[in-house]
This record gives sequence, C-alpha cells and structure tokens, in this order.
Amino acid sequence: MNQQMTAAVLYGKERLQIESVEVPQLQRGDVLVRVRAALTCGTDVKVFRRGYHARMIVPPALFGHELAGDVVAVGGGVLGFKVGQRVVAANSAPCGDCFYCRKSQENLCEDLLFNNGAYAEYIRIPARIVEKNMYEVPAHVSYQDAALVEPLACVLRGLEETGLQAGDTVAVIGLGPIGMMFVRLAKAVYGARVIAIGRRKPQLERAKKLGADETILNVDGADVEGPVRKFTEGRGADVVIEAVGLPELWQLAIQLLRRGGVVNFFGGCPSDTQVSLDTSLLHYSELTCKASFHHTPALVRKALEVVSRGCVTAKDFVNRVEPLTNLLEVMQHLMSHNGHLKTAIIP
Repeated sequence: MNQQMTAAVLYGKERLQIESVEVPQLQRGDVLVRVRAALTCGTDVKVFRRGYHARMIVPPALFGHELAGDVVAVGGGVLGFKVGQRVVAANSAPCGDCFYCRKSQENLCEDLLFNNGAYAEYIRIPARIVEKNMYEVPAHVSYQDAALVEPLACVLRGLEETGLQAGDTVAVIGLGPIGMMFVRLAKAVYGARVIAIGRRKPQLERAKKLGADETILNVDGADVEGPVRKFTEGRGADVVIEAVGLPELWQLAIQLLRRGGVVNFFGGCPSDTQVSLDTSLLHYSELTCKASFHHTPALVRKALEVVSRGCVTAKDFVNRVEPLTNLLEVMQHLMSHNGHLKTAIIP
C-alpha cells in the first residue's frame, strides 16, 4: 500500500484543492524531500488566477516551486546526497546538450525540465535537477532563507544582463517581492545607487530599509521622470528595471534612462499585449532594451552564496506563515492587489 501525503492540487482557474495523494515514487537518480518551507510567488499567483502556465504547469497538477527541506529517500545511483541532508532544489534544470545550453544560455534550454509540487508534505526532485540544480543548505541558513534562492537567481540574472557596475544608478519600478529583491541585490551585491519607484508609501519605506537611496511615489499623474533626472544630475538612470509587467510601465522605463542606458523589461506583460516605443529616442540615445527569463544553475549557486553571506534574509520578504491547509485563502489574499510580500507555507 502506497503512503499518502497532503498536497495542493491545481485543477484550473482559481480551482485549488488540498487533498491526500500518493507520496511520489522515486526513479533512478531521484530524491524525495520533506518540504520544510515553501514560499508563495508572484508566478504562482498568476498561475492560480489563469489556471495554468504554458511552459511550467498544466492542470491537474501538484503546485508550488520555491522550497527547502530534508532528504528522506534517495533513488539508485544518487551521488552527493544522503538521507538527513538539508537541501534546496531549483524548479528546473537544463539538458546541457542543446544549442542554447552550448551557448551558455541554459535558461533558454530547448528541453528545460520544470518541477512543481512544493506545496506538499513531500516533493520528488527529478534526477536531472538532483544532478544539476540541487544543493546542500549550510547549517546556519534557515529553510525560509534557503527557499528564497530560486527567485533570487532570477533577479541576479536580471541584474547580470544589464551590465550594472558599482556606483551606477539603477531605478527599480515595482516594489513587490521581486522589485524589493532588485533593490536589495543592486545595493548589497553590486554597490549601485538605487531609486525605488512604487505605488504605496509602506513599500517605499521598506525599500529604504533594504538600501534604496531615493524613493518616488508613482501614483496617478505623478511626475516620476523629473525626480529621477534630478537625482542623476539631469542625465537619467544608467539602468532601469521594470518589475511589474504593465505596458505603460515599460514605456515609462524607457523615459527614465540616460543616453546609452540599459532597460530590463523583467516584468512579464499579459501575452496579448504590445508596446510602442519612441524609435528616435531608442536610436539617437543608443538605448539598450533587454528582457530576462528564469535562471541558470550558476546563478542558483550564486544566489545560495548571497543568502549564506546574510545579504538577503527571509524576514525582509516573508511576512506571513501559514499551514498548507490555508493555501487557498493565502492565494486569494495575494490576488487582492499587487505588492504583497511572500507567505511561508509550512506543510
């Protein structure tokens, strides 16, 4: 008789059930992890709202992807991991062999393997992720801190793509958890001057605590470009990060750049949207437009190092702890408006 566990199963648009399912069976190379902390994520909220994610999850399916926990079983052939180890597993692993992997663009892998099921008592980590993208958690790092590694790796990718240097000015539009991570990493890891732009005063206050040098309240009709240019001696920011995913904010981001600046359209807009950009501005100011998707194993390792050094802690991004049985209520709460911090789900 197979052992049962409690898990969240996504059945479609805003259809989420907490139910008893079989504990996953291990194949060769797999590892079974007892989940000690799973963190909510803006992507999970979008998936809950839409009922699916074309690349990552097709219902009915186990749900959730930011986690840390303990190894409780290992499949045949597993090297480097044993029962009792504290681990963090990324939610994907590249193949290592395709055109994009050979170009060191593993995040664009033609056969990128995704894994979901963090909102559960146990999760099976597939062999490829065990081999390429699972890591032991240092003893001094908490489970919640370790679970931040996946989104931090995405943010590190976003910053890496801009070529940000120490002393540069970066403007971050959007101060949800991801935007706050941009603020923190830009300051603590890159040594940049940070302008935080958000819609709520508490967000701006939080951004200051995380290292923002300047904050701008972006309410309807507010002048955002003026304060940015004043802070940068009239030039504009070296780098602008759009961390919301709204076409009008993509357009604002362009307006905040200096000549020769770089924008990263990090926030994914709805799939049917388009953006019109001023071609003269792009051409004559030599602006560079980038976008970032996902992460790579090297950046997951770098994110774990950042967490291990104490540069980022869960207390700055997680403000609620809830049992797995409350996940539906948590998702509904997170849908109520943008900007909520993360909730730690403890199975």
